[in-house]
Amino acid sequence: MCGVAGTFHYAARDRLADPSLTRQMASALTHRGPDDAGLHNDGPLALGHTRLSIVDLTPTGRQPMSSADGKVWLAYNGELYNHAFFRARLSAQGCRFRGTSDTETLLHVLRTWGPRALEEATGIFAFAYWDSAERRLVLGRDPLGVKQLYYHDDGRRIIFASEVKALFADPEVPRELDTEALNQYLHFHTPLFERTFFKGIRQVKPGEVLEVNRHGVHARRYWQLDGFDPTQARPEERVQELRDLLETVVGDQLMSDVPVGSFFSGGIDSCAVAAFAKRKGMRLQCFGVHFTGQGVIDERPYQEEAARALGLELDLITLDGASFPEDMMKLLHVQDQPVIGAAMLPMYYVSQLASRKVKVCLGGQAGDEIFAGYARYALAHPLDVATSMLPFFRRTHHAPDGAPRARVGGNLIKQLVDLRNLRRLGRDLWAARGWRERYFENFAKVPERDWRVLFADERAVSRRRAFDIYSEALDRSPAKDPADKLQHWDMQSYLAGLFQQDDRMSMAHSLESRVPLADPRLVRFAFHTPFALKVRDGASKWILRQAVADVIPAVVLNRRKAGFDTPAERWMRRQHAGFVHDLLLSSPARTRGLFKPAAVAKLLAQPDRPLWFDRVWKLACVEAWARTFLDGNGLSPAAP
Repeated sequence: MCGVAGTFHYAARDRLADPSLTRQMASALTHRGPDDAGLHNDGPLALGHTRLSIVDLTPTGRQPMSSADGKVWLAYNGELYNHAFFRARLSAQGCRFRGTSDTETLLHVLRTWGPRALEEATGIFAFAYWDSAERRLVLGRDPLGVKQLYYHDDGRRIIFASEVKALFADPEVPRELDTEALNQYLHFHTPLFERTFFKGIRQVKPGEVLEVNRHGVHARRYWQLDGFDPTQARPEERVQELRDLLETVVGDQLMSDVPVGSFFSGGIDSCAVAAFAKRKGMRLQCFGVHFTGQGVIDERPYQEEAARALGLELDLITLDGASFPEDMMKLLHVQDQPVIGAAMLPMYYVSQLASRKVKVCLGGQAGDEIFAGYARYALAHPLDVATSMLPFFRRTHHAPDGAPRARVGGNLIKQLVDLRNLRRLGRDLWAARGWRERYFENFAKVPERDWRVLFADERAVSRRRAFDIYSEALDRSPAKDPADKLQHWDMQSYLAGLFQQDDRMSMAHSLESRVPLADPRLVRFAFHTPFALKVRDGASKWILRQAVADVIPAVVLNRRKAGFDTPAERWMRRQHAGFVHDLLLSSPARTRGLFKPAAVAKLLAQPDRPLWFDRVWKLACVEAWARTFLDGNGLSPAAP
């Protein structure tokens, strides 16, 4: 991956861009690209880049990259996995290439066919493309939003960068909390769509391009799901189709001129990615993180057994929470804003571990959102899911050649053995009216009154506003099946937040993170697959489990979903309770006036109350973020 930064005075053509500002912005992104840096100045535009060299390590891969005639320029962060497909088409039209990088391919794609050609792209990317003849800037982001691009538009100038913190090299960029983004974070764990925690800063949405010229800034979608109608085929045929597609996608994402590794949690998704890479002839070095004796599932036995079964080398790191206060402050700065949850801690340290040996890591992110891995999706069709768990409804699956496959099923039952999951699902089934209300109540589990009592401005918290934006997104979705609508919502909201967290934690160590299961080809396949093939025989991700049943070990195939579970709750209740108290009841927190100190103190004094951690974690994240970005300069983390 790389870092992109720049400014464009689109409404004042006679005003020159300041190259020193762009240089400062790029400097704030050095961790994203420590191998090289470049700057291009053209009147009202300045374009900066920091490079992490992955494909074409020679000078022909330098950026910002220009065409041979110098008329178009590109600063690019990402990978275009099917760039060979585009190269062949471009060569047939007489295009000549100077190097082997996918950056050069994308430059010519945009010049020849424009942003509409991105509909056929399979990759993870964010870019800034400058056409000097037309005085036009194009900012774009990949279909699923794996990579991010942020901007501030004051009506005359747009300033943009791969990370929010780089924008604050310019003192004119405002630093003010967007209270609606806060409300969305409290309910959905992340600000939604184009929003960020900053009122004046937005992000390019997944599958979107912004075209900027003298007439202003115009957003246009170039990619979206092409319908949700289920493909009519026998289950055995769909399983084989998925198997073939996984082999193709993972093979494509091994594209690299530097060492490649794999994040390895010991779960089905990361094991499947590593196993298919091995099938393509590459034994990936695997990296994992675990917790021992800290009140959560210790993944180490599963990780080690899975690695042995696959014949892969595994490096593990153990976290004990000793540095939690320092980590909390540092990682909120790294992440730019509060998103998702405590998984940022293990993700940061496993990325640090991997970066010592490789520059690229493949992971299993997106498998749960695309193939229905969460138990909460059962709320869309509770009766069907419950029925599928009964033994006499189980089906025997056969391969196309008639041979029976490995037994898949029962992992959902293991998840429901956890009384917390059972209570939540049971409560939501009985209390809410329909499937959309059931899902919302399960996801946004902290009641509105519990948030309102903590915030000084009660208007900052509105469950109704949160439900309305969620419900409107469901109505806009062309999907007909409720489960498809919910997965489509998660893809646009929760998954986008996961990708931001994944990008920041890996790029903090100059490590490129790739996500094969979020490849547009797999996403389209998944959304043309009926829910009955995703949740079946008491198993979540049934079709994915069947497709990988012959390449991953049995110990992984039907184990209950554990996620990236962390002992953060234990650390905040016990080991570092003093830090949490000092953070939330400090003089800066009181002066800022965002929280009600008496209500926060009462909450902290009752750590055994239901949903204690859900509230305290988010309050701590918001305060740690505010210390750095509202009180500080945003360019360095605040001290704990």
